[in-house]
Amino acid sequence: MYSLKNKVVVITGSGRGIGRALALRLASEGALIVVNAKKRAEEMNETVKMVKDQGGEAIGILADVSTREGCETLLKKTLDVYKVVDILVNNAGIGLFSPFLNVDDKLIEKHISTDLLSVIYCSQMFAKEIREGGEILNIASVAGIVPAYGLSIYGAMKGAVITLTKYLALELAPKIRVNAIAPGFVKTKLGESMYKFLGITEKEFAEKVTIMGKLLEAEDVAELATAILKIESLTGQVFVIDSGESLKGGLKF
Repeated sequence: MYSLKNKVVVITGSGRGIGRALALRLASEGALIVVNAKKRAEEMNETVKMVKDQGGEAIGILADVSTREGCETLLKKTLDVYKVVDILVNNAGIGLFSPFLNVDDKLIEKHISTDLLSVIYCSQMFAKEIREGGEILNIASVAGIVPAYGLSIYGAMKGAVITLTKYLALELAPKIRVNAIAPGFVKTKLGESMYKFLGITEKEFAEKVTIMGKLLEAEDVAELATAILKIESLTGQVFVIDSGESLKGGLKF
């Protein structure tokens, strides 16, 4: 079993939501956390403070990981402080609702850069520095496996991340393990935007899209991530956690 104690873990997009939950959970295992945000310094600093308040160690680095330069900045500043890196969690991403026929170039480019290029750029750079036995964990989405109305571009990018995960696992073995998590709707801004768009309550939305009748908590994803990172025999796998959402056959209305 891989110990996370004193391992340097970089989590992109960890100022809030799933990223923050990951930071707090992995810090509880003794990991040294690098919190990242694009420009919301107050959220990033709040996550750092929350980690420290629970007795953990964390630093914050502002960097736009949708660009190669941003990933380079994140890596360089991590190495400046900790000298090494053990785990990269590619969590940064956006999910913008839009029916396919209404999608414009700005939305397409934003999804490509944030949801896919960030994973490519950071994985490529960090893989050269991650220590033997380390891991890359990609936060994908069940939308990359089962279609959801209005999330075509987001889902396409997450599908690409899922495929990329398998390729990276093959090419980076045995030095680095690479896995992915595909969450369903989580209680974050994306999940909230969906049921508000439909004009229904969270409970009604959860009953509509899942078989468990509840949306995921960010902490659910963080708990699964912790287990995946600790099991050394796992690589090239995609783990779905979705309250049974994928069994519904895709969101449509």
